[in-house]
Amino acid sequence: MNWKQILRLSGGVQSIIGAFMLIPTIIAAANGEWASFYSFLVTLGIILVYVVVIRTIGRTWRNQSLAIRDVFMFVTLTWVVATALGALPLYLTGSTADYSSAYMEIMSGFTTTGLTTITDIEALPMSILFWRSLTHWIGGMGIVVLFVALLPMMGAEGFQLFGAEAVGPTKSKLVPRIKDTALILWIIYLGLTLLEVLFLIASDMPLFDALTITFGSVATGGFSIKNTSLAWYNSAYVEVVVTASMVLAGVNFSLYFALLRRKFRTVYKDTELRIYLMIFACATLLATLNLYQADAYPTFGEALRHSAFQIASIMTTTGFSTVDFGVWPAFSQAILMVLMFVGGSAGSTGGGIKVTRIVTMVKLGNQNVRALLHPKGVFPLHDERETISWKTVNSIAGFIALYLITVLGCTLVVAFSGSDLLTAFTASLSSVGNIGLGLGEVGPTGSGFGVMPAYAKWVLSFGMLVGRLEIYTVFALFTKAFWHR
Repeated sequence: MNWKQILRLSGGVQSIIGAFMLIPTIIAAANGEWASFYSFLVTLGIILVYVVVIRTIGRTWRNQSLAIRDVFMFVTLTWVVATALGALPLYLTGSTADYSSAYMEIMSGFTTTGLTTITDIEALPMSILFWRSLTHWIGGMGIVVLFVALLPMMGAEGFQLFGAEAVGPTKSKLVPRIKDTALILWIIYLGLTLLEVLFLIASDMPLFDALTITFGSVATGGFSIKNTSLAWYNSAYVEVVVTASMVLAGVNFSLYFALLRRKFRTVYKDTELRIYLMIFACATLLATLNLYQADAYPTFGEALRHSAFQIASIMTTTGFSTVDFGVWPAFSQAILMVLMFVGGSAGSTGGGIKVTRIVTMVKLGNQNVRALLHPKGVFPLHDERETISWKTVNSIAGFIALYLITVLGCTLVVAFSGSDLLTAFTASLSSVGNIGLGLGEVGPTGSGFGVMPAYAKWVLSFGMLVGRLEIYTVFALFTKAFWHR
């Protein structure tokens, strides 16, 4: 294990986190939130000491190369340490009940999960609210991807780092240099962010609100600065803008690059995009019809407004809410639960299993049926461009298996803590899928996460990390093969 190089790179990443933390520090000073200001200063001091110490330890590094084991260790360590340091302002200001709650809150932020342990969000200082939402935006495209984009990195090592954090079964370059690929993704991400902020400001929304909402929707995070989430604004315009933003954020970002290069045919023929939009449209229509038929809303238009928002929020794993869908008819709730498994597209900021993996497994099932009917036949799997290799298929099957095992394991822990089965299952699915909302006590009006014991919060924090880093990166650290030469 190349520990000196790992520590050296870790110092660079935490320096970037510290630079971002200067923003809420300035907000705290400008608003006279001195308790928050001193908490941020203390945290920045700790980050400075951390960076100086580990950079000193790694100063004598000789070998720049990173083996795949080094990459997995570095990426996992980066997220764990960034969360540990990022949680300090919440803990020091008493914004959370204890450090385990603060850690879970910021892990929820960086992983763009959006679940919260805080019951009275509006009582928090503006600087703390901004920091919570900013962690979404930092983690949406990826902490390490940002690091690769901003700092010099050798091609092979940069691609390994990019692949260990990027979402989806395949990790491809948009351009030959991985540093340029990471930079392009962040530029597109910034462009979508600015676009939504402008649309929200057009509704006379305060800039602070527009920024925090945008951080949550473009990053598919879900943290809100209001106790009732986006229902507080009671604005059809805001909901339409945020719905569109969430749907766009759930699209593979490489397709936006293709649009910029006028490769419209590539976008049009993308199977995952078409199925992703079809699932969203069909689920919205079915939920709308069910809600209208059940007289949940007085008009078809209102049923469509709320169903489209919640379908987009759950499918893209954002976690915003405008209504208490816990009182919706069972059929509409079942649609939301199914979408929790699906998630967004590969290469997006969304979580979940991802549409492309679901499509591949459906193709595999169909292939197996055909093989049973025609034992001597050969039926390779294809996407719109090429044959899907068996290595990729096996990787996807293993991913889904480990994903479900992780969800079930977390469910047992949360159920052991005293939660009912529905709450335990959807809380676990919400954490591993980075969704942020569930059913039962962890629904839009519940306070289930806040009252859970500390050990359940740590387990769910682990589930969020595993889900965000796509299972294998974290689980590799717990295998004998990882530690043996």
